[in-house]
Amino acid sequence: MKAGRPFGGVVAILVVAILVAAGLDLWVALRGSPPEVEPAAMAAAARTILARRAKGDRVVHSPLFSMRELQGLGDLDSSPDLPETSVRASRRVLVLDKAAFPMHGFEAPADTLDLEGGLRLRVIEPSSVGGVLVFDLYEDIERLVLHIERPPGVVRSRCTAPRPEGGYGCPGEAGWLYAARTTQRIDGTNTRCVWNHPTTNGVVVLGLPPPVAPPAGRHLVLKLQAALTDEAVRTTPDGADVVTEVFQGGRALGRLVVTNRIGWVERELVVQAGAAVELRVTTPRDGRRHHVLNAQIFEAVDERSR
Repeated sequence: MKAGRPFGGVVAILVVAILVAAGLDLWVALRGSPPEVEPAAMAAAARTILARRAKGDRVVHSPLFSMRELQGLGDLDSSPDLPETSVRASRRVLVLDKAAFPMHGFEAPADTLDLEGGLRLRVIEPSSVGGVLVFDLYEDIERLVLHIERPPGVVRSRCTAPRPEGGYGCPGEAGWLYAARTTQRIDGTNTRCVWNHPTTNGVVVLGLPPPVAPPAGRHLVLKLQAALTDEAVRTTPDGADVVTEVFQGGRALGRLVVTNRIGWVERELVVQAGAAVELRVTTPRDGRRHHVLNAQIFEAVDERSR
């Protein structure tokens, strides 16, 4: 009898497993399959997501969508996988569901949009109170609009010549007048940054794209860093200052002055959604002004929301 007990236990487990599986099948059958969403509705959802998505956002779609339905999203970069906790702590997540069959495992949404075709879009804010990166000049340099004014106010060159390292050259100007990804020695450290040599009697104008409006409880902050390369400082003791003035919608927001010394100069400025941010870079003498920039726009949490 003792030898038979383990076998009886296995049989009991198998019976329970079969009953659970049958129960799940019955539950799925009673719940029913979600109706298929038309391509036009999926395409409209993709347009809504693209209009709301900012840099760093993750887009998640329901695993219940068929391959035919997903084709309606076009080139939208999305995944059916739940992002890791570390990702959700610092990134906004946009979740596209069939409204009657929502995905689980997400935090409560900050915003919910009911879309055509029985679709629902949930906007999940980061679980951390830290800033969320929405634009990085180095990473997003292809979105830069660059031109040279000489004299100020008169466009001399629209800098649209692509550079292999990422960035743009300025037709008709000196070969060192461009904006592009680079690595330079700043304060003794090889640092990735954007080359941005100024020009005498002119203005190098970098146009950053209009940021998207942040959700309630957050505001937009521009973090600007500028420096001269260590080599330029050491070899040009009488080198001139380089000034970066920040404008948005024709209004001056502030300025950053880089003197002839080694190291970064930084400033943070509040910017608004919906209008391009303009960085206007000048110097009285451009000799060996090997000037570099980093510019990022973050969504920061309002103090009253902390």
